Amino acid sequence: MPVGSPLSVAALLAGARAITRSGVAAASRERVTALLSERYAPQAVLLTDSGTAALTAALIGALQDRPGCAVALPAYSCYDVATAAVGAGASVLLYDTDPHSLAPDLASLRATLRRGAAVVVVAHLYGYPLDVAEVQRLAAEAGAIVVEDAAQAAGATLDHCPVGGLGSVAVLSFGRGKGLTGGSGGALLAHDAAGARIVERAGGLLAEPHAGWRDLVALAAQLFLARASVYAVPAALPFLRLGQTVYRKPRALRAPTAVSCSVVAATWPLADRETEARRGNAARLLAALEGHGELETIRALRRARPGYLRLPVLATTTARRAAGEARARRLGIMPGYPTVLADLEQFGARCLNGDAGFPGSRVLAARLCTLPTHGRLTGPDLASLEQWIREAGGQ
Repeated sequence: MPVGSPLSVAALLAGARAITRSGVAAASRERVTALLSERYAPQAVLLTDSGTAALTAALIGALQDRPGCAVALPAYSCYDVATAAVGAGASVLLYDTDPHSLAPDLASLRATLRRGAAVVVVAHLYGYPLDVAEVQRLAAEAGAIVVEDAAQAAGATLDHCPVGGLGSVAVLSFGRGKGLTGGSGGALLAHDAAGARIVERAGGLLAEPHAGWRDLVALAAQLFLARASVYAVPAALPFLRLGQTVYRKPRALRAPTAVSCSVVAATWPLADRETEARRGNAARLLAALEGHGELETIRALRRARPGYLRLPVLATTTARRAAGEARARRLGIMPGYPTVLADLEQFGARCLNGDAGFPGSRVLAARLCTLPTHGRLTGPDLASLEQWIREAGGQ
């Protein structure tokens, strides 16, 4: 399985109870808010039905003070970032990404700020923490707000602080396949006065939640597919599109389901243990990757402890081709996002600088692939991944 979120039968039962008992649902929402407040110490918390909804609401709230201004997005990122910008009705200026660290190209970011970007979204891809302080400094000089997209960063820290506590406002995701999951769900965290205003505005945008039965079915399937040997069966069926990167149209912004909050609260302790398991598996794979010229690892900041939602590597053309083969897919190895945001058919016209080169981001689109790190990898699974590394790495 590409990403294994921490789940348990007890968590599923908690989600089922929340559907039929309103008191349980309300208590679980309060519990999740309290857990987030304890870990991140935000000024305000807003729970949503997805990380995409949280980011969309944050952009709408931030742009109320700067109508008509653009949002700066990383040119290489999850396509849901593009969905959020479309849902917010925002014009977009893209900035380039350093392919060796996944960090913003600061010269490119400065250029977007000079063109009037009022909001900067910075994303911690695959759980690799970025230097948000430097982005904050550049944004402050231009009068812009920083939105920290920590959707993939559960468990990651920078300077011993949890990632998700570094921007004016941060976005978390509890969706399927995240380091902390409720099947769906997300959150907005405000860390200063500007962020608190954004969260307050965002709260008025949310419609009533769905019942949550879909979440419960999806979580049950995810728990069943937790082992790589089982996941290999549906992964081989192309019409299911498992692990594929797909642009999704914006949806109505909603509050979280009762199932989502109950499962997040129940799996919170499991998520911390899962982070340590991912770090241990990543360390073993990183050791296997040493000296393989066909596969280059991504540089992490020295002050950072990545959460390793996935282990990204830059592959040569030959190795990247191997990452797309059926054998690699069965092992949970996947190509990265296949195109820069500017080239998305449904999104490109929204980009004010879509004709820029974005060389670093295009390197990532062409060469990045990711290896699984989740805690349900067995010894034989890891040995198979090491064997694949040796073969794809040219040894």
